[in-house]
Amino acid sequence: MPLDDRKKRILEAVINDYILTAEPIGSRTIAKRYDLGVSSATIRNEMADLEEMGYLEQPHTSAGRIPSDKGYRFYVNNILEHYLNETYDYEFESFNEVFAEIDEIVKKYAKLLSSITNHTIVVKMPRIDENTIKRIQILPVDSNKLILLVMTESGIMKNYLISLKDNIDSNLFEFLNNLINNKMIGKRKREVDKTLRDEIKKESGNAIGFIDKITDTILNGLKQMDETDLYSEGISNILNFPEYKDLFKAKTFFDLIDNRDIMNSVLEPEDDSIEVTIGSESKFEEMWDLSIIKSTYKINGEIVGTFGIIGPTRMNYKRLINEINMMSNELSKVLSYIYQENKR
Repeated sequence: MPLDDRKKRILEAVINDYILTAEPIGSRTIAKRYDLGVSSATIRNEMADLEEMGYLEQPHTSAGRIPSDKGYRFYVNNILEHYLNETYDYEFESFNEVFAEIDEIVKKYAKLLSSITNHTIVVKMPRIDENTIKRIQILPVDSNKLILLVMTESGIMKNYLISLKDNIDSNLFEFLNNLINNKMIGKRKREVDKTLRDEIKKESGNAIGFIDKITDTILNGLKQMDETDLYSEGISNILNFPEYKDLFKAKTFFDLIDNRDIMNSVLEPEDDSIEVTIGSESKFEEMWDLSIIKSTYKINGEIVGTFGIIGPTRMNYKRLINEINMMSNELSKVLSYIYQENKR
């Protein structure tokens, strides 16, 4: 049964008030605060109907009502249809660091979004695994340390500090750089893991034993780069919500953010639009008291990662949806600009 206009307005009023107060909402409150043109008794009857239809819940017999996940879903769908791209009275700061590592820029935007929203931000960082490698550079730090720099065709740059047990002859760096680049440029990382070592052995000459050890270390470095693909900011913001004043519940939230399997799954984008998962809509029971709003970010139109705002289901969806939308668009512009500059 579809909702008529009056039920829609009452449902929206209940949700807006509950977002602000975290307290069950009664019909008198709605009648006083919202000019709906009907009596408190009529509102009470409509709220009873909304409860029967599954849009509202009554936590206690004597209490008012709160939105259900179904009620929030109706509310969020309306926002996505009518209110996306509303503007607010702030601007995102642009980080024009042409030579900065992309990961660091993404982290700066995560920190900025956390401070603006006062929510926890979770990020799926750019991965090199599915990107074509453009360049690998091995840079000496000292006699037994080197930096592995990897750049992909989509503009992702990662670096990794490698420590060796033995000292390395500086004359080998140019040879090693040329050899590895010849084998890896234009390929995806997962395509070269199995064959690279054997091919390098054939061309290593007298240095085969030593270069074989370095190659193993480099491949391990590439693997570890992709294992650091999750980032979070503002985790303690959850403590600002009355729902998480309970220490056990707060610890459960912290454990959830640390759960790489769940976070990787919930941050996996289904498509290129703003996505909102509310409470019990998640396949993970650990997420049933929470909602996540997520948006992808891109380099030159190619999706390279995902941002998520995570918090109680009682969140200000209208504002947060627009904030993450603005942020992901701005970040995509900055990353694409850096990519174009690095191509010159």
